[in-house]
Amino acid sequence: MVDIIVPIYNAYKAVEECINSIIKHTDLTKNRLILINDKSTDANILGLLNSFKNQYASLNIIVLDNEINLGFVGTVNKGMEYSDSDVILLNSDTEVSDFWLEEMEKCAYSQDDVATVTALSNNATLASVPNGLQPNKLPDSMSFDEYANMVYSRSLRRYPQIPTAHGFCMYIRRNVLNVVGLFDQETFGKGYGEENDFSYRCMDFGYKHLLCDSVIVYHKESQSFNEKKEQLINVNMKILRKRYPLYVKNTENWCSKFPIKDICDNVRIGIENRDRSNILFLIHDWSNVNSNVGGTTIHCLDLISRLRNDFNIHVLAPENDVYKLHSYFKDSEICNDVGLFKKNVMPSFYDADYRKMLETIIDGLGITTVHVHHMIGHYFDVVDVCREKNVQSIITLHDFYSLCPTINLLYMNKEYCMEMKDKDCVKCLKDKMDVQNNIVKNWQVHWGQFLQKFDQVIVPSNSTKEIIENVHTHINCKVIEHGIDLERNTALERNEKDVFNVAFVGVMLPHKGSKVLEYFVKHCKNRNIKFHLFGIAHSDLLKKNHSNYEYHGVYKRNELPRLLKENKIHLVCNLSIWPETYSYTLTETIACGVPVLSYNIGAVGERILKNGFGWILENKDMNYALKKISEISKNLDEYNTRIRNINSYSIKSTSEMCLEYKDMYKSSNEINVSHESIENLCRLFVDNNQLGNLMKEQITDELKLKLNSRRWRMVQNIRTPRIVRLARKVLTR
Repeated sequence: MVDIIVPIYNAYKAVEECINSIIKHTDLTKNRLILINDKSTDANILGLLNSFKNQYASLNIIVLDNEINLGFVGTVNKGMEYSDSDVILLNSDTEVSDFWLEEMEKCAYSQDDVATVTALSNNATLASVPNGLQPNKLPDSMSFDEYANMVYSRSLRRYPQIPTAHGFCMYIRRNVLNVVGLFDQETFGKGYGEENDFSYRCMDFGYKHLLCDSVIVYHKESQSFNEKKEQLINVNMKILRKRYPLYVKNTENWCSKFPIKDICDNVRIGIENRDRSNILFLIHDWSNVNSNVGGTTIHCLDLISRLRNDFNIHVLAPENDVYKLHSYFKDSEICNDVGLFKKNVMPSFYDADYRKMLETIIDGLGITTVHVHHMIGHYFDVVDVCREKNVQSIITLHDFYSLCPTINLLYMNKEYCMEMKDKDCVKCLKDKMDVQNNIVKNWQVHWGQFLQKFDQVIVPSNSTKEIIENVHTHINCKVIEHGIDLERNTALERNEKDVFNVAFVGVMLPHKGSKVLEYFVKHCKNRNIKFHLFGIAHSDLLKKNHSNYEYHGVYKRNELPRLLKENKIHLVCNLSIWPETYSYTLTETIACGVPVLSYNIGAVGERILKNGFGWILENKDMNYALKKISEISKNLDEYNTRIRNINSYSIKSTSEMCLEYKDMYKSSNEINVSHESIENLCRLFVDNNQLGNLMKEQITDELKLKLNSRRWRMVQNIRTPRIVRLARKVLTR
């Protein structure tokens, strides 16, 4: 028999809901419910308790009525003295669910020397889920009973050790009470800290405290015992620090390390997976993601921000020495290390460890679509795993990695190589990657076989499609142009031949046009033309201002419209010598209301010719380009035609782009996530976040405390830092 002790002081509705849930979900023919009215000022409380006792006369329901108000501690002590069994102390502002008592009892006897067991909750500091150490709202997508059943069914029953019990729902074994005694009523008579004091006493006697990760108890905002709460917390905190400096410090360390993150994440995934599909992105770089200016990263962020209301989107990427899995849900995010990243100059195409990690992620999360955005750091196993598991596979080719491992198709970083007849690939590979052999043909063969297995191959422009399909002749690429959300400036026509301002934008490297800009600055004699650079200069010449040139330095993405407008920029030169697959910079420039000059290469040249919002250079002669700029500055009619084309051009938004992906991601595949899959995923989280080592460190510290705690307290004057706010809540309920 287990006795459930509920101390009650006012809060009629909460008490009624609490008792109803206990009766509904507890076998009270084998266990007892002890309801103790602590001299409630609401006269209806005692009548409510007696009505339950009378209505359910066949059940073991005991009603005790305090003649005077004993406070929380005195009331639960009275209940524990009345009982001669194991007890569960349960706040009257809680609700329980199926199997709660049986699961807590199972946890209590799962190990030797267990003193207490604490249940999970939405609001119980160190036992809070899914956001640890803070209050949580109940999920909107399910009732509490459904929520509790999900926690029960997904639990690994890990029963981790915790530094202190939490009194909102606290199972205490009778043999421990017989040795350690009751709560310290004299010191903590009005509550806050009494369960911490009891927990630390238990540890002095060699007992430990467990968290029952298969039970969640709904804990509402505190509705009783809240008088002078802040004052009580401060006073009792000082007492705990003085009595148990090492245990308090251990609790702080536990909160800092928070070794139950995997349990919180498991609950979070269970909540978010209800009626939602899971998409997995593979990408090469997700570090400093909010400030990352890489086009592939920007595109993925746009997809996530627009589609996370409809899908759970997970991003797997290498970072330093590990793979990190970032999970984006509707209103929350989690991140876990999931595997070791093997850094090689030329990685193999397949890897068994990577495959196993990927299988665990797909199974554990119930992935319905894998969308590859870059293969650097990943292996060809991905598409085979998708086929075996009947998971949709998509790959977007954001660059030309599938054609050459050097990616940008620049021979010796100087010239676009796909149309070159005389080129030495061995020399180029040696120079750029320190690779000794001509591996390009073999690379393309493997990539061609790899791409053929995907359900969908996507590219962001027709020019990219042509370049890819010219090599991988059996691949049919689908073109989906990127979207971008920008505040547009109205493009202004020129009425007179004033100073013509020409800008270069971005990181000025040789293949981005830095040599051309240097040539312009040195050789332009037209005093009516001035050049500007907004971005990063990599040559001494471009870092200094000149009579016909101004260096503006680094800018933020959202500052570009203002900068181009304030400096009266009339033309932007986008003179990359390799075929960009989309070019966010081009779109941003057009949104700023400024026409563009470019080579007739890649997506930039294609888009300018198609939409008429700029000019094309037919060759790469720098003197020819300078003359072209001079002609543009003088021909007002031609210039204003380009301006009108810009104003009539409709820029594709991220919403429009995401409509195409939303239809693609909708999957009819039914994914059933097994308990074994959940367990494997959680163990992946635990192992790779090194929580196992943290737990070993904690156990070692606690062994020292058990053997030597009193001597330590007597000999050492331990001064702990000011307790962090979250740990303070843990220590004061």
